[in-house]
Amino acid sequence: MSQPAAIATRDPRRGRWLIWTVAAGVFVAADDQTSIVAVLPAIINEIGLTVDDFYRASWVVNGYLLGYLVALPLVGRIADVYGHARIFAACLGVFMLGSALVALAPSFEPLVAFRALQAVGGGGVVPVAMAIVVTELPPERRVMGLGAIAAASEGGALLGPLWGGAITEWFDWRTVFWVNLPMSLPIAIAAWRLAGHERTRGRIDWAGAAVLGIALAVLTFTLVDDPNARRSLPATAALLASVAGIVAMWVWYERRIPEPMVRLEIFRDGRVQAALVASLLVGVGLIVVLISVPLFVNLVLVESPLEGGLTLMRLTVAVPFGAIAGGWLGTRLGLRGTAVLGMAFAAAGFLGLQGWDRDLSQMLRTVPQLIGGFGFGLVIAPLGAAVLQRVDDAQRATASAWLTLSRVTGMLIGAALLTSSGLGRFYARAGSLEFGTPEFTRLVAEAQVTTFREVFIAAAALMLAAAIVSWGIGRGDREADVEPWWTVT
Repeated sequence: MSQPAAIATRDPRRGRWLIWTVAAGVFVAADDQTSIVAVLPAIINEIGLTVDDFYRASWVVNGYLLGYLVALPLVGRIADVYGHARIFAACLGVFMLGSALVALAPSFEPLVAFRALQAVGGGGVVPVAMAIVVTELPPERRVMGLGAIAAASEGGALLGPLWGGAITEWFDWRTVFWVNLPMSLPIAIAAWRLAGHERTRGRIDWAGAAVLGIALAVLTFTLVDDPNARRSLPATAALLASVAGIVAMWVWYERRIPEPMVRLEIFRDGRVQAALVASLLVGVGLIVVLISVPLFVNLVLVESPLEGGLTLMRLTVAVPFGAIAGGWLGTRLGLRGTAVLGMAFAAAGFLGLQGWDRDLSQMLRTVPQLIGGFGFGLVIAPLGAAVLQRVDDAQRATASAWLTLSRVTGMLIGAALLTSSGLGRFYARAGSLEFGTPEFTRLVAEAQVTTFREVFIAAAALMLAAAIVSWGIGRGDREADVEPWWTVT
């Protein structure tokens, strides 16, 4: 193995304080990421977008995802070169700058651009935090540490909608972004001071980062299409072909330089491949439930957006508990068994959601979401450990960034499939109904329920496929693991 790119003075007390610090930073960034759900309607009203412009308004979210995607691989490599704790502090600095600019944004276009900048900082904190945990903790405690970081992330995501909604109601939406500054500044200062004697080593492959960033940006624009004016199939195929071409050029370039953005050898391990694919599938399933549950409550049950958010909390509240349990089980049941169990719980949750109808009991509204949320949390630590235990210190932030990148890419794919397939199937059903008939409203509601059920069944099948893929991450014991059959040689 190569020597670590950034080595800190080993001090258990300093390490514990550093882990608590980065967990707090992850919590704040995750809180901001989901608060936009409650803030978006107020933003739309103030910046003058109409109902017909909803697709444009979605770029307030998509712009963040784009910045997240582009930043993740680069931030991971920068942290491996210049020091994990220092780059964690720098990421919070960029996050604070982006938050201030979003709060000051005068119109729609600058707002989207500043959200992307905010995501560059906020998106970098999770993979760097994961690398810090693996570096600072002994091997037998790493899975628990990763579970704690996952719990901090999911806990922040849980409180985000309530946090954003309450501040917007009491003050205004811009205050939601202003308060990120006083919350993040002490964390950034503490992380910088706790960095110890990290020393820099290596170079940054800026050219490779630029090429990969272009590929991810084109992929984002390809996946996120206007549902009211879809591009032609040949145009979409051409965009996908261009993404494939750019990625191929990036791989060719990375193989030929002495210090690439990421050493492609880390992807040769079958366990890493399995974890990345499983993470992508988890991202698809996660975005399906995050979007579909509030929509079902708002459209089918005709309840308020607040009720939609409170209903979704029944799922999100279970995720941190699942994340902690995943860290504990990963050291006892093994990575493979814990991940497969989590995917099975997620599939069971979707099967429970498939039973939702216009008459929805509190029991059926709650139990499937608790089961599914626990399952989504359960897989976080074992998938992270499956990747991070396969690389040396000099590649850990980079590897964890790619793991997060795969999940966010899955979320983009899931959102695109919901828009193109889910809404398309509903529009086809609704278009066959005769408008103005006495039963029109009832028939539309039935078409909505049927569409949601199809989405939930498809998501359950996807989680079962993810369980099969997760078998390939191994037990977590290097000596006991057997290489999956798809391992690249």
